[in-house]
Amino acid sequence: MKRIDALRSTVLLAIASSVMLAGCALKNPPFGADIMPESARSKIPGSWAGPHRSGAVVPNWIRNFRDPELTALVADAVERNPDLKAAAARVEASRAAVRIAASSLYPRIAMKGLGERQGQELSGDLGRSINPPDFGSSGTENSGGAGLDTSMDSSSQRWVYGIAAGAAWEADVWGRIRSKKAAAKAESGALEADYEFARQSLAAAVARAYFSTIEAAQQEANAQETLDLYQEYSQLTDVRKQQGFASDYDVSQIKSKTAGAEDALYAAQAARAQTIRAIEVVTSRYPAGRFDVRRSFPGQPKAVPAGLPAQILERRPDLIASERRFAAAFHRVNEARTARLPRFVLSATSGLGTAELDSVGSLNALVWSLAGGITQPIFFGGELKAAQDLRTAEQKAAAASYVGFALRAFENVEDALASDYYLRKREGALGEAVSSSADSVKFGRQQLEQGQIDMFTILRLTGENLAAKVQLTQVRASRLRERVNLYLALGGDFEGTGAPK
Repeated sequence: MKRIDALRSTVLLAIASSVMLAGCALKNPPFGADIMPESARSKIPGSWAGPHRSGAVVPNWIRNFRDPELTALVADAVERNPDLKAAAARVEASRAAVRIAASSLYPRIAMKGLGERQGQELSGDLGRSINPPDFGSSGTENSGGAGLDTSMDSSSQRWVYGIAAGAAWEADVWGRIRSKKAAAKAESGALEADYEFARQSLAAAVARAYFSTIEAAQQEANAQETLDLYQEYSQLTDVRKQQGFASDYDVSQIKSKTAGAEDALYAAQAARAQTIRAIEVVTSRYPAGRFDVRRSFPGQPKAVPAGLPAQILERRPDLIASERRFAAAFHRVNEARTARLPRFVLSATSGLGTAELDSVGSLNALVWSLAGGITQPIFFGGELKAAQDLRTAEQKAAAASYVGFALRAFENVEDALASDYYLRKREGALGEAVSSSADSVKFGRQQLEQGQIDMFTILRLTGENLAAKVQLTQVRASRLRERVNLYLALGGDFEGTGAPK
């Protein structure tokens, strides 16, 4: 009896110890620049190399273009876009996965009601304490009633019914379950950041398509202006031919130029229709090419405060997603490691039932049990060690992936800063070229009327003016698109936080 009491005391002490240890805190994974090796972390500069304005990155970048039409278009796209809705649904699913992982931290309690009719027909050596054969589960759902085990009578039937309840709880001594929950929570955070990056990317795609549509309209206007001028020269050449001042060669040359200008107009119109369809698609409309977009560029926004390079690691959503995936891999390593350690489980069951044997009588029973168990994996063919090695390799891959994301993010910002600087310089130079070439055309026409130059000189000057206008339009559109790229690269939001609630 003393040995039994000592054994009971030992079991209770082990259970109490396991419950106390269950509160051990998990290790926090490194985040941000701490994920990087020192060789990479030490090379992050204190400021951007490209020309930039100092100051913190400001939110609501879409409003910096001061274009209500663009702002409304982006808001509509965010509301309607099916890919964004799919990303939001994935966030919701990940939050449910967190709740599933956390459920193992709590006891599992279940109840069962049983009503069963049993019967058997026996033959052979009755009354010799031989139990009837047990065929086990038939593969169909079983209510869980106990089978007959008497061989006293050759034929018997009985009712078994009752109700029972049970509970089981695993003490998370080593943090395996909490690591699983932490990994699921980190993965959910990654999907939230993915959603935010998808939302910002969608806004950027709408803005770029919007500016490209305006660019196509401007190029169409340039082509139309040139065509009108060539048609005017064509009519003038016909008159000059009738007067004997122009030859068939002159007429054919001007007609060739006019046809080329007409072709350029058709190409510009086709490009505009294509860019309009792109806007319709990105805003979840049918691509009919009928969406109405303004034909003039909005004003160029002022210089953008670019913040500090290190701050981008904490602000840009795709980097946050990569950091959260590293955290998930970190916790999965601990989950796999602790899966090789003992598990401590407490369980309790209780039930009240009746077995009623036909024509014999009935037996009522109240049963209960309280147990504490320890399970130690010993040999699983190397499965548990391989699982830990797998998770460790995934953590190394997640860390390397984060470094790669960070380097590409730095590259995106530096490229956008440099592009904005050089495009601004080019816009100034091309603006001067357009103005000077337009003056050349105007003065050339005056000299043409005075007979000092020929028609082909005017056509050449007109072509130079058109080429300068085309390039200037391209640069203006590129500046606006590159400004969008800079906002996206810096991770500045356009409308507060966008994570689904």
